[in-house]
Amino acid sequence: MNTDDENSSTCQQLRNDILDGSIEPASKLSISHLSARYESSAAPVREALSRLAAEGLVVRKGQRGYWAAPVSVEEFLEVARLRVMLEVDAFRQSIRHGDLDWEAGIAGARHRELSVRRAAQGQLKERAGELIRENRRFHMALIAQCPSKWQLRFISTLYDQSERFRRLSLINLREGPAEVDEHELIMEAAFRRDEEAACELLRAHIEHSNSRVVETLFPDTKADG
Repeated sequence: MNTDDENSSTCQQLRNDILDGSIEPASKLSISHLSARYESSAAPVREALSRLAAEGLVVRKGQRGYWAAPVSVEEFLEVARLRVMLEVDAFRQSIRHGDLDWEAGIAGARHRELSVRRAAQGQLKERAGELIRENRRFHMALIAQCPSKWQLRFISTLYDQSERFRRLSLINLREGPAEVDEHELIMEAAFRRDEEAACELLRAHIEHSNSRVVETLFPDTKADG
C-alpha cells in the first residue's frame, strides 16, 4: 500500500469509528493507540487527525493532543437548521431540472433502502450504519439534479456532521412500531413535479427526524424544528 492509500485508509477507518460511536465523543485520541488499532505507522494517523480536525470530527487542544469532538444539542441544532435550509432549496431546484435518469436514481435508492430496512427488522442497533447509509443515498438522489455543485458539497458536509448524532440516536433508540413512510410520499410528490408539496414534505421529514435525535440524545431539550 502506498503512502496516499495508507493515509486515506487510516483516515476513513478513524472517521467511521467516530461516526458510528466505536470511539466515544470527547474521548482522548492517542496516536500510539490508533496506530495499533489500524495497524498503521504514526504518520498516517497524524494526517488523519489533521484532516478530521478540519472536518470538525476531531478537536485539537494545543499541545495536549487530540480528542474526538464532543456532541452537544447546540451544535446539532445549528447543523440541522443549515441542512434544512440548503437541502430543501436544492430539492426544489432538482425537481425543476429533473429527468428520467433522476427519477431512476431516486427509485433505485428507494429500493435499496427498503431492502435494507426489511433485513434490519429487530436489529436496529446492530445495523444502524447500514440504515443511515441508505437513508443518505436516498436524500442525495433527491437533490442530484441541483445545478449548484457548491451547494451539494455544503449539504454533504452538513450530512456528515449530523451523521454521528443520528448513529448515536439509533443506537440508543428503543425499537417501536414502524412510522408512516415519509420517503415514499416525498418520492411520489417529486415524480408528480408537485414542487411545493414535495418540498414541504421533505422539510417536515427532516425536522421530524431532527426532533427524534434531540429527544433521544438530549431528552431535557426541545428541538426548535
